[in-house]
Parts: sequence; C-alpha cells; structure tokens
Amino acid sequence: MIDRRQFLAGSGGLLVALTVPLHAACSTQSRPAGPGNVTAYLGVGADGTVTLYSPTTEMGQGTHTGHAVIVADELGVPIERVRVETAEPSDPFRRNGSMSSGGSWGVRGWHEPLRKAAAQAREMLTAAAAQQLGVPAGELAVEAAEVVHAASGRRLAFAALVADAATMTPPAEPRLLPASSRRHVGHKVPRVDIPAKVRGEPVFASDVVRPGMVYACARLSPVFGAELESMDPAPALAIPGVQRVIPIPGGAAVVAGDSWSAIRGAEALAIRFRATAHDKLDSATISRQMRAGLDADARAIEARNDGDVAATFAAAAGTFEAVYEAPYLSHAPMEPWTCTLELDADGVLHLWAPSQAQDRFRDAAAQASGLPPERIRIHTTLLGGGFGRRLGSDGVPGAVRTAMELQRPVKFFWRREDEMAQGWYRPAQVARLRAARDAEGRVTAISIRTAGPALGASFSPSGLPEGQLDGSSVQCLRDTRYRTGAYRVDWVRVDQPVPMAPWRAVGATQNGYFLECFLDELARALAKDPWQLRRELLAHDARALNVIDTVAKAAGWGTPLPAGRARGMAYVESYGSLCAEVAEVSLRNGRPFVHRVVCALDCGSVVLPDGVRSQVEGGIVQGLSAALREQVRIADGGAADDNFDTYRLLRIADSPESIETVIIESGEAMGGVGEPPLPPIAPAVANALFALTGKPVRRLPLSETAWT
Repeated sequence: MIDRRQFLAGSGGLLVALTVPLHAACSTQSRPAGPGNVTAYLGVGADGTVTLYSPTTEMGQGTHTGHAVIVADELGVPIERVRVETAEPSDPFRRNGSMSSGGSWGVRGWHEPLRKAAAQAREMLTAAAAQQLGVPAGELAVEAAEVVHAASGRRLAFAALVADAATMTPPAEPRLLPASSRRHVGHKVPRVDIPAKVRGEPVFASDVVRPGMVYACARLSPVFGAELESMDPAPALAIPGVQRVIPIPGGAAVVAGDSWSAIRGAEALAIRFRATAHDKLDSATISRQMRAGLDADARAIEARNDGDVAATFAAAAGTFEAVYEAPYLSHAPMEPWTCTLELDADGVLHLWAPSQAQDRFRDAAAQASGLPPERIRIHTTLLGGGFGRRLGSDGVPGAVRTAMELQRPVKFFWRREDEMAQGWYRPAQVARLRAARDAEGRVTAISIRTAGPALGASFSPSGLPEGQLDGSSVQCLRDTRYRTGAYRVDWVRVDQPVPMAPWRAVGATQNGYFLECFLDELARALAKDPWQLRRELLAHDARALNVIDTVAKAAGWGTPLPAGRARGMAYVESYGSLCAEVAEVSLRNGRPFVHRVVCALDCGSVVLPDGVRSQVEGGIVQGLSAALREQVRIADGGAADDNFDTYRLLRIADSPESIETVIIESGEAMGGVGEPPLPPIAPAVANALFALTGKPVRRLPLSETAWT
C-alpha cells in the first residue's frame, strides 16, 4: 500500500533537477559539498528553474513567497520559475551570528541581502553571455530567465550560462534594477507554496519517514522542571508493539514500531519524578508575588527616565492610577513537538525538525550527542504551528538521547498533554501605571512599573544576570512615541519556575494592552475622547498621527453605531511598524463579540500587499483568541490546562465578521508585518467594552470578567 503523499508525488511526476553551483553573495556553501548541491542562496537547474535557499523558515506566513518575488524581480525571471527551500545553517544565512526566524525579520531583514544576491547573479550571467556571444555586456538584457542581445535577436538561457558564471567573482556592488522594472514586488502574486499544499506534497515534521524508523513517545513530568526519580517499564512493555523504554532529561521515551503503540506505552508507563520546591505553586501565588513586586522599589531596574517624574507628580493638579495583569499563554501549535533523527554511516546526525532556530537546534543536538556541530545536519520541515514555540530546542536533548541509544532512525514526539504542560509559555506580567495632569487637563507625567519573570532568564542559553534589564518586559513602553513632560519606565524581576519563550509579538502583547487600556481610562478621567488624547500625546510625530487618524477615519470613529455596540481604539508600535486598530464590539448572550476590526499599518514599504493583509488578519484573530479566552492556569507546580478542552481557542463562529486593512506606505525603513498587528487587538476590544459598559478591563482573558 502507498499513502496519499506517495500517490500524489508519484502521479504528479515530480522533477528533481540537477543544479550547477552559482555563487550569489558569497562562496560559503549552504549544505555539504557534493554533486548537484548549490552554494549560497541561488542555483539554476538544467530546465532553467531557479532554486532559492532561504535563510528563514516558512511557517505559513508567506515569507518564502516574499523572498521569491524579490529574487524574481532582481534576477529577471518569472515567479513561476523560482522554487524556495529553507537552507541549512551556515554563515550566509545568519543574522547577528545565528540562523533563526523571529522578530518579524523574515522580509525586512533579508530584503536587501537577497536583492543584492540576485543582482550579483544577474550580472554574472550577463557577463557569461557577453563572453559566449562576443558582445559588450552593456548590450545585453535579462528577460524571462534568458540573456537577450536585442540587436541580433540572439538569446541564451540561464542554464546555458550558469557553468561559466559560476567561475566568476561576484561583483561587490552590483547594479540594482529600478523600482519601475518590478513585476512582482508590490503587486498581487500567488503564494509559491499553495499549489504544492493543495496537492498534499509538503512535508511537515510529522510526515518524515526514514527506512527502518521506529517511534518514540515522550512521557514528561507534570511539574515544571522535575527530574526522573524512578520508573517501572513493565506496564509499558506489556503494550503490543512497544520495544524499549529509555530515560531522557525530564522523563522517559517509550519506543515502538508505530506511533499509537508508543503513545499507549507512554500512558501506561509507571513513572515517578523527584519533588521540587515548587510542587504546590499555583496561579494565585504567582499573581500575589508579581503584584508585591510592584512595590519593591529597591529591586526596580530602570528602563527609561525622562524629566523629573517625582517633582511633576508632586506638583500635579490630579493623578490617576491603575494596575493590570496578563496571564501565561501557550503557543498551542496544532502539531505537538516532533522531530526525526538518523545517524548515518559517516557518523553524521541528521535532524528533521520544524525549527525556527536552526543554529540553536544544531547546538543542542551537538551538546546532547557529544558530536561536533559540523557533524549535525539540520533539515527544516514545514511547521504545524510556530508562533515562537519552535525557537525553543527543549525537545532536542530527549530526541538525541533516544536516537543515540537506539542507533537507528527514530521519530521522537511529545503527546499533546506534554506539549501544553511542558511547552514554554509567554510570561505572565503585571503593571502599575500612574499619570499626572495639570489644571488644564494636560497629561504631564506617566510612570510605569512592570513586574514578572524574566523571559531572558528562561529562554536565553546564557540566562539573564541579576540586575540586568529584561527587554521584553518593557517592550513598547520604553520606546513608545507617546510624549509627556516626564516619563519613567522600570521593571521588577519576579522569577518563577514556569518555562518561557517568545510568543508572537513577545512583550508587546502584554505591554500594549497595559498602556492602551490605561490611556482609555485616563481619557475618561480627563473627560476626553480616547482618540483625541492619543493625538495630544502624539502631536509631535506626524507619522504616528497619520496612523491613528487613518484608522479613525476608516473605522468611522465618532459616527453612530447600532444600539448595544461600541468602538475601542489602540495604537502599538513594534518591530519597526506602527499599527492602530479599532474594534467594534457588543455583548452577545453576556459574552463579548467583535463585529468589525479596522487596522491601519505603516510598515514603511511593502513587498507583498496580500501577504500583509493575511498577516494582519491572522494576527488579529490570534490576538483576539488570546484576549477573549486563552490562559495557562498553574496548579500543583504545573499547567492545569494541558489540552484544547480547557485551553480554549477562538472558533470560527466567534471570529470578527469583517477585518479591514489599510496599508500605509510611508517610505520609511521597512518594518515587520508578522507580529505588529497582534498587540493592538486586545486593548482595542477591552476599550470598546469599557466604552460599552463603563467597566474597565484590567485583567485578561476577557472571559474572566462577568459582563452581566
């Protein structure tokens, strides 16, 4: 029997073309040398297909399409002739010393390097054609993957030129084509990955199969950080198909000939874990400890201090204060942690994984296996959900330990319960915001203190030294464009044993909610329209004013609404982009329902307009899901919510009836798109509910508030 993928691949007549190396931006190879392997960034096949080795992971957000159109325009080929693969880690694919995908850098960070690489390749191919045709290179042009000599009508395909071009030294400063020549960038372009997905061809981590492979299901501690004390493998081995039980960091792996037997064996395994100091930790305790941190002046680490905040508050005609809280969140990917490993005959360990951080995975595998990093190969599959979860390599040590013990190919995976109970989370955090006003009702000072665990201490391999600021804990607060006469931001570290990793938009998701909800409450206290208050605080910044004015106009701010509805606004700048959203909200059967969301996004310049819109829509839906329902409750030292029955995601019926995106191309430096649309939605909805009910929302998720 063959499965669906095998049938589709076979019947589709998949062509694997031998490519000839073409040096694009540098000569460092993206993969080990061998017949048919291409070097950095680009290769040209015998059929003229251009293969782009992308430095980023495709997580469904369309980054590879963005890269493809950049290369297609600058190289002079139709988008249909460009195929994209994720590269293996090496220097050409690293930013700041590491190959990873996060921080909304996928297009903005690689737009110029890829454009330059394609321009280099174009000039090298043109030079090769000039040699073959015996004409000056200036008389040649590139059209549809061919170099054309208009005067004589002669044409040479890239495939006929690549061997000669590959011997040339790339020009240091190639000529970039003018914007007027672009056929793809800035235009409507179909996603390059969709046809293959429709045919069922792409390989996710769960799809990888190797000859002679076995399956290993992890059984992990329900308590954060607890280590294995003892186990009795007999109940697991009694399950038909189970072959072995192997100790791994934090638990055990049950090995079987198929995944279902491995799962049943893991559930049957008799296992005990060592007690920890936090066995009784719960959400209420964490909340109390964080709120106590708001008063810990001696431990506060300054992030920003403009003007004399203390003196301004002392002279104020009035003050206003509020405390807000955001919970831990799970990344909740549809695909639980999984990877496939194989140690080949040359002693090279191959790892097929849904990685957002290839170098981090490679280093973790090297450490766990004892092999040098150069003997680790990382093959990046598509991701069944990322959102920052696959930046963490926490599943790699157990997987490598299992593979090295078995000395045969193994698919290692976690159960859903372990993915959600031991997977890393977005940090919980609290914040106290205070504002001072003068006699005319102008805001003269804002003071903000956040308190919570340090994301960097949990996620960074080197930790976070005591006394050092955790940047994500003050993200969007210390670098806001809002201006008052005095402004102070600080943070108090309140660590917990809960594992944490960046969650889509990271600290902007909590801090955007804190600040934007506070501004709406402050506006009411000052008897001002929330939009007008924001205009006062942004009066010095034409770009930011344009964003909030654009969203207000597009949303019909101030115009009548049907009875029982209200609008809320929020503005958050993150990852180089300015984003404002207006949500139109009502209460339906006592629960918040969002009818309409309007988003204005200034990301500088745009490569794929449809890609921007899809990221806005996806970010709003995910952010709304978190705002309305999501939280990880802690009980008995672990996560009380370990599956989708209690960790509730937004359903289609509860999604907004419409999401409208206004793209502002300001000409400023290119900003990110994947994350900036997410942070404003929670405060926009909360502010609409505040306008509708008069009840401020100071704690998420919104399901925690009784609305009737």
